[in-house]
Amino acid sequence: MLNALALAAASGLSAVQAQPTTDFLVERISTKASFPRGLQLVDGRLHVVCRGRVRDYGGVSAEVDDQAGTLYVIDPEIAEEYAGGEPGPAVRENGVVLAAPTSPPFRLWDRQASPPWKDRETDRPYCGLTWHPTTRSFYICAFSGIDRDENTGKSFSKNLSDAILRYDLRTSKWYEVERHDIDKGGLYPHHDPALQKPPHGWLNGPDNCLAVGSWLYAVSKENSRLVLYDLRALEKDPEAGAPPSEPVFEESVETRNAGRIQMQGHSALAVHDGWLYVGTRTTGHVVRLKLGVDQRPAEPRRVELVARFDAYDPQTKRSANVTDMSFGPEGHLHLISAKPSRCYRFLPDPKRIYDARDGKEPAYIDLAAWTGNPKMKSENLLVDAAGRVYITSGDAYSYHAGSGGVVWRVTPKPKG
Repeated sequence: MLNALALAAASGLSAVQAQPTTDFLVERISTKASFPRGLQLVDGRLHVVCRGRVRDYGGVSAEVDDQAGTLYVIDPEIAEEYAGGEPGPAVRENGVVLAAPTSPPFRLWDRQASPPWKDRETDRPYCGLTWHPTTRSFYICAFSGIDRDENTGKSFSKNLSDAILRYDLRTSKWYEVERHDIDKGGLYPHHDPALQKPPHGWLNGPDNCLAVGSWLYAVSKENSRLVLYDLRALEKDPEAGAPPSEPVFEESVETRNAGRIQMQGHSALAVHDGWLYVGTRTTGHVVRLKLGVDQRPAEPRRVELVARFDAYDPQTKRSANVTDMSFGPEGHLHLISAKPSRCYRFLPDPKRIYDARDGKEPAYIDLAAWTGNPKMKSENLLVDAAGRVYITSGDAYSYHAGSGGVVWRVTPKPKG
């Protein structure tokens, strides 16, 4: 039998001898869900959605069942302190399927397509997962596209049928919230919202979503747009159909404290104390939008810049790549920087804009360094009421058979 160090080497991870010396407890919770994205705690259980095999691991393939679009429930009480090597059996099997994708409304990958990217409509769930208690529904972002095998020299094929989908516990069915019409090409929205009923196809590259009150906020990274969906009819009737929607803002945003800024790659969403926070993965901005008592944007509009991270550099093709964020119990905003996996934390203050550009601010959690895996990539995080930080990653182990994925938990150790 291989020891822990040999198993770590066999799995492609850097070998480490023991729990890293940090002020945090690092644990693996589950490796059951394939390429987990999105994190939601509901009734004491952790929910994640399978994104599908990413191009770093070879992209979509008929040889690998990557479970794209499958919604899992994980027991957060099952945990294993990280000490290198392969996870134990409890962590491996921690998770049961809550909902498998169905067609419709999913555009499931055509397993007969050869090569795989001949399929021009398939949904690959991306980053977003949110829970809305009144509609008893999970909402996900169904980014449309195919990750290609990098050995072909072509790494990604973007499709034109992006969607927002939801799974309703009242009916145990999937529904379509938003869908772009592929026949309309690259035009967003695909028809006049003033004249036609929803869905309107606002989002090119839907990247995250967040339920707030009776509304669903969603962002897209390709056409840099924040959109609001009205869920009130769905609260009364799960069969009410696609909800009315409207854009909130796009790239050009006037702020109270930094003038007009150009934001690109809208990706991260969070809400706290009457403000909606929006982060971008391309330009590295984090702004907040004041909400009214009804949880819609307050009028007149009030937007404030609260943070700056490294923007995309076309020469190095790198950026901070902020993809998700979540508030802790004491009001700290936690943000995930995708690769290498790092979490930053600060108290938002528009009078003192947090500036993490050029390494000026240290990471709060450096999961990539602590696990000896400099190539670790994480897209999502969630902070619970106890201040514990849950993080997803795509790490593969020897038994994964071409797939991969880990849900981690990082807990601050008591001081003193």
